[in-house]
Formats: sequence, C-alpha cells, structure tokens
Amino acid sequence: MGSGRTEKSQAISKISFISSPHQVALGSGLCVFVSNPLEREPEDNGRTLGNQKLFHITITHFTVTLTNNSGLDRNCGLLQEIRTGKEVVVMTLKIVGLLLIILICTAGCVMSPPPSKSSSQAVASSTTAMISPADAAVSENLDEYMTVLTDADRFSGTVLIARVGNVLLSKGYGMANYEFSVPNTPQTVFPIGSNTKQFTAAGIMKLQEQGRLNITDPVSLYIFDAPRWKDIRIYQLLNHTSGIPSEGGFVLTDPADIALPELVKQFVALPLTFEPGTGETYSNNGFITLSYIIERASGQSYDEYLRENIFLPLNMTSTGQDNARDVFTNRASGYTTMDGKHIHYDLQNIHNSWGAGSLHSTTEDLFLWERAFHTPGTILSVQSSDAMTENGYGIVHVKLGNRTVIGHGGRNFGFLSYTLYYPDEDVSIIFLSNHDRTPMASLIKDLSAIVFNEPYSLPQKINRKAVPLTAEALGEYTGTYAPVWEKTWTFTVFPEGNRLFYTSAVPHETVELFFDGNDTFFVTPESADSFIFTHDTHGKVDGLNMYTLGGVYDKAVKVPQKT
Repeated sequence: MGSGRTEKSQAISKISFISSPHQVALGSGLCVFVSNPLEREPEDNGRTLGNQKLFHITITHFTVTLTNNSGLDRNCGLLQEIRTGKEVVVMTLKIVGLLLIILICTAGCVMSPPPSKSSSQAVASSTTAMISPADAAVSENLDEYMTVLTDADRFSGTVLIARVGNVLLSKGYGMANYEFSVPNTPQTVFPIGSNTKQFTAAGIMKLQEQGRLNITDPVSLYIFDAPRWKDIRIYQLLNHTSGIPSEGGFVLTDPADIALPELVKQFVALPLTFEPGTGETYSNNGFITLSYIIERASGQSYDEYLRENIFLPLNMTSTGQDNARDVFTNRASGYTTMDGKHIHYDLQNIHNSWGAGSLHSTTEDLFLWERAFHTPGTILSVQSSDAMTENGYGIVHVKLGNRTVIGHGGRNFGFLSYTLYYPDEDVSIIFLSNHDRTPMASLIKDLSAIVFNEPYSLPQKINRKAVPLTAEALGEYTGTYAPVWEKTWTFTVFPEGNRLFYTSAVPHETVELFFDGNDTFFVTPESADSFIFTHDTHGKVDGLNMYTLGGVYDKAVKVPQKT
C-alpha cells in the first residue's frame, strides 16, 4: 500500500468519560474540569505509564464543567486547566462506587471514540505526551488496523504500542468474556504463557546480584539426588542448553496442583536429550526447574520472590501467578474457534508450568516492566540486563528485517501474548489476546510497519469453504504425526465416514479438519491456519506442515506404524 496508510494526518482530539455503566464522549477540542470536591482521599500509589503519571483520588461529590480549549477558568479547584501543554495527567476518580476515568492529554486531548456497535470497542485508552501530528496519524492507523482485524473475528484482546515512552495506542478490542459480553480493556488480565520466562530469568539474575547464587553454580547445589544433572549449570537452564527435555513429568490437563519439589523429582527421572552444553532445545522443564532454584536460594515461594523484588517495586499490581481456579477482577476467559464458533478448551492447569508459563498480567503492567528492563538500574543492573539480552536468558534478541528486536511470545490454551521492543528506535509493541487463532506473526509485522511508516495492508475477512472428499480419499491421511521440535506432542489423524479429525496430545482435544484442496485442511473458516500434508518420492503421505498464527510453520513427521 505504498508507504503506509497515512491519509488521516490530523491529530485525534477526543476524550471519553468512562463511568460504568454510562460513557460520555466529548468532541474535538472539548476539555474537562472537576471542581468543588467535598471529600478526597489521595492514595500514595501513583504509578507511571511511560511518560504519564497515574493518580488515584476518591471523590464523593464534585461538579463537572465542560469548556472549549479557549477561555478556560483557572480557578476550578481540583483540575486547573486542560489545554495543549507539556504534561499528561491521568486521574482515576471513584465516584459513589463507580469508576470515572479522565485522561487529560496534550495536542487536543487524544483519546478513544465512544464504543460503537463494532466488536472492536475502544473501552479505555492511554495516549501520548507531546504527541506530534505524525504520531497522531500513526495512532489512528494502528487503531484502524486493530478494529478491522477484530471485526474480521481474528483478534480479541488488548494492545499497547509506544514510541520513546509515549503511548500511541492502549486499547481493548473484542470481549474478555463472550458469554456475558464483557469488553476487553487495558486493565484486562491475561495469562502470558512463555513471556513468564523473562521474569523467571530476571529473578535468577536478581538473586545473583543479591549474592544468593551464581549462574555458573551447578544445579546440584540446589537439587539433590540428581546424578544425571551433575554437570548442568544454572546458565544452561537459562539458555536452553542443559539437555533437560522440554516436556514430560506431568501433563497440563492434570487438575491437581503439583508442588515444585515433586515436579523436579519427576524431571530428574527423565533421560537427558543431550549432554549439557552440547546442544540446544527449548525446555519448559528447564524453566520450571529455575522456579525451584529461586525458591531454594531465596527461602521464599516463586510468586512471593517475584512479587517482592519485581512486581511491587514497579507497581505491577495486576501481575502474578495464575491458577485456573482463581477468581479475580478483570480476568479474561480464553477461547479458540472451531467451525466459526467460539469455544473453550478443556481445563488446562497452567499453574503447574511455574516459571515456564504460569504468570498473568496486563499490557499496562508489561509496559512498566519493559521500560524498567531497558532502563538498567531500575530493577536489574546493567550487567544483568545485558547478560539476559546477549545470551537469550528468557528473551530473544534477533533481527526483524533490518532492525534489532528484543522480546518473547507466549501461548496458553485460549491465550496468546507478545512483548516486542526495538532498542534502537525505542519502540514497544505489546499485545495480549484471549483468542488463540490471532495471526500473531503477521500482526507483529504489520503493527511494526505502521509505526515505522512502511507498507502494509489492512486485514481481510476470511471465509473458507470446505471441499467434500470421499472416505477413501481421506484414508491416506490417517496416522500419527510427531512434531519435529517436540515429539511427545503428537497428532493422531483419523476418518469417520467422509469426515476427517485429529486428536492432539497437548492440548488434549479432538478437532475436525475440513478439506481445502491440494492436501490442505483447515479447522475454522475465518482463520488462515492450515494443516498441509506432504508426500514422499513414492507419493505416500509422510508428514504434516502446520501453518498457524499468521506465519508460523511447524513440521510433523508421520510415525511409522508398528507391525
């Protein structure tokens, strides 16, 4: 599309009240005064989001005055003036038990429009301080892209994008809960899957700074009766070179919470994939083991140590360890789709994934963490943050096109997450989704293109049509397929009449496959996700390529049948 969609270059100039269950939107140039507060109780918990300061004030009675940017009354009491300036102030006002969020911003009060009947509701947003006209256009283009993607039934979640600490977009799209029509907001809490690993790694590095361990220590200092692990060092758990297999020892469908000592005991019994330091394989079990080392070295639980040393110092009040049984405010439900309909997975107890994938968070909290991590001395020393970045301890440091990026992805059943940071450009892209068919790979690429004013296309609605096949034709695809990267996560494909299904080991589910032509099948018509069967030189099916998440390929090999 040329050099990006930049035809809407004017600054956005809107502000929204959110006072559940009512929302009042103010048009261009209008600003808000709150005056005559009879009672207020400032809480000492102001938090910074980028260059914006959030304050929480309780008000039981007040007067609201609306005015245009010109002719402002400077004696309004609580808030003096809203106009173009150099400060951004966000105040949350609790009014007779209802939440009123007022965002006072520069360059004409940049804010989201009121919710419409569109499924991509801009429920709440943060904006940038000192926003330029160019960034205002970028903000509008980002919102347009996410709105179109959501309306195509390909996204549900929250997005936060910032440049040089200034928030360009922070909004919720779609529903946190479809059964009760609860919208997503920037405060919605999602499991973050493998994005947990960067916090586990940071906990280990923090313990090293505190003199409680050294990453060159053998794990045998903390885990006894593990003769196979005698040569494994802590840093080899951090960079996936320990040889500990990724899976095994427990299944996520186990409803019982398993204590860390018991999990590690089961891991110790597994044979190593390779001798420590001689190979590399992504290991969830290795990061669960790091959780146990955090507990042994600190004398605290995994969750307590991270909360005390990372989350609370950064005021990440919505971040912590998840359990499928827990009930808490703003929790999102996770969904997948099958045959065009939203469905839930069977219960998956991600609590047992501990330091590999058990945390939940919000886009706002993750932005606080990302800013702190890339500001050495805030939580970690420059030596610790550099070690994590350069050696891949819980994060990935690669090139995306011609730019350097640092980040990680995460996936739980019904949830996706991504944290991406461009250090040279100081750009953050964070999204959390409760729709696990979100095209994560293409979403990252397109959002980056919008921020950097590069070519991109708006998402298209997908509506695939199944092609009928005979039972005889489906028979050649029957068999068990083992992913190359994790052979225990098998897919067993089988026909029933003239229909084809697969049963997966992780997650444990049975799904129908619909034929799309040329050995290609899909599971739901609104998604580009595909299962593409491959043939050997003799024409027999020998494998399966899984195209998912808008650009991720996983190869699976057909397992020979036992005779």
